[in-house]
Amino acid sequence: MAHHTVDPAFVHGSDRSDVDRLAATVVTDVQDYWAKQYPEVFDAPWHNLDGGFFSVDTNGEGTAPPCSADVSDLVGNAYYCATVDAIAWDRTALLPVLQEHYGDASVVVVLAHELGHAVQQRAGIGSDDEPARLEAMADCFAGAYVRSVTEQESERLSINAEQLDRALRAITLFRDPVSTNSTEAHGSAFERVTAFQDGYSHGPRRCTDITETHLAALPPDGPNLPLNDALRTESITTYFADLAGPGWAPPAIRSERSCPEAIGAAGYCPHPPAIVLNDRAITDVHAKIGDQAVTTLLAAKFALTANAELGNPTTGAAASRQVACLTGAYTAAQPELTQGDLDEAVTVLLDSDNIARDARGANPLTGYDRLAAFRTGALGGAAACT
Repeated sequence: MAHHTVDPAFVHGSDRSDVDRLAATVVTDVQDYWAKQYPEVFDAPWHNLDGGFFSVDTNGEGTAPPCSADVSDLVGNAYYCATVDAIAWDRTALLPVLQEHYGDASVVVVLAHELGHAVQQRAGIGSDDEPARLEAMADCFAGAYVRSVTEQESERLSINAEQLDRALRAITLFRDPVSTNSTEAHGSAFERVTAFQDGYSHGPRRCTDITETHLAALPPDGPNLPLNDALRTESITTYFADLAGPGWAPPAIRSERSCPEAIGAAGYCPHPPAIVLNDRAITDVHAKIGDQAVTTLLAAKFALTANAELGNPTTGAAASRQVACLTGAYTAAQPELTQGDLDEAVTVLLDSDNIARDARGANPLTGYDRLAAFRTGALGGAAACT
């Protein structure tokens, strides 16, 4: 992950720990990125943060960083303080937790997001903007920077596909607490990963025009349906019957293992088309993520069956992308969909490769690619998947 680390001596309050060394390396590298990119995007020179960087032991009794009255204000958090142009992070309950569960790349994403707010401050963006748009823009700036790292343009850091997928999972989990100013500003996991992928795919110039998607207007959340209700497939059948045409028959659903292709919580048997449920695994998905995660797994197998009826590929990367895309299209078309439902779909999409498995049970896509295809369908409908 880190090739050439930076001594954290310049970080106020640093204990010179490995996690602070990683943080110091990241903020140094991100500032170097903006030294090159900022003049191209904003036609003005970049200058590094005047107020510096603050590492805080939130279990201790040290001095509170700027924009905080007490060290406890920073617990599990990181933020940009515009009044003094500084960034602070919790080295006790945030960065090590991210590192342990989601890898070093998650620390990169969090701190690149905070430096995205410093970009906004320099560009004069913020006074008339909604907090959610500012957060989406910072996620987009973080995505643009991370792309430069994955493209091996950084002298200090590297991120591979697996590390990027783990970092995306961190974005979905830390969709509210990361950063400061408003505890409700960050938006849903879907909005955050959409903004991040926009920056990753199109670069920092795209980020200045970022807006919320139409799915941001969904109601926040609803009750988590019991597993038996989540396994009902009437609405999925109706949606894919309309898509595939009158000759299509929905796949049967059964619990016994009857073919080697049926892998995961909701496996797929091609002959005859059937969904094979792993009762223990599907129960676990419902308990850990929610009812929409179960629905999403089922919808992906219906999408694979509909793909076959339409004469589209059922194996290989093209098939996997279409399946993930059609799953996104179905998800967004649900009449009672909530932001919480959409976030559950995103979570299972990143946690499991089951959604993108083809008719042979193979998954050729990374989590990032699965998510990109799902977003295409969710935002553009089934027509965008062809």
